[in-house]
Amino acid sequence: MKRKLVLFGLSVSLLAFGGAVQAGASWSEYNTTVPKFNGSGYTGYQTKASSGTYGELNSDVVGGSYTVDARMQATSGTGSWVRSITDNDYRNLPNSVPKGLSARVEFSNDLTTPVDVQVSGRWRSN
Repeated sequence: MKRKLVLFGLSVSLLAFGGAVQAGASWSEYNTTVPKFNGSGYTGYQTKASSGTYGELNSDVVGGSYTVDARMQATSGTGSWVRSITDNDYRNLPNSVPKGLSARVEFSNDLTTPVDVQVSGRWRSN
């Protein structure tokens, strides 16, 4: 009986740990509007699974033949801007966000973009 309890406890621990790591390693969909004239739009948050790893952005659509810039954003370790993202574009997101922190992607358009730009795709913080 003790052996079953130990195995059950170990299984639960492994599942819990695996779920925490999974959070930032899983792709999340985004669909957000970036307001005109250098506005900013955001994805939902993910928990960073490990320190020292780039995030990934897989852009499906950037509306109206415009481009946007993107960076990973957190309370600590915000990344540098990745420029000129377009339709069907894959990019790495450099950052120094530590493991366990909540992070999201911030999108921005140019100061001269006269319309709101819809962006959609997938991302993960890793």
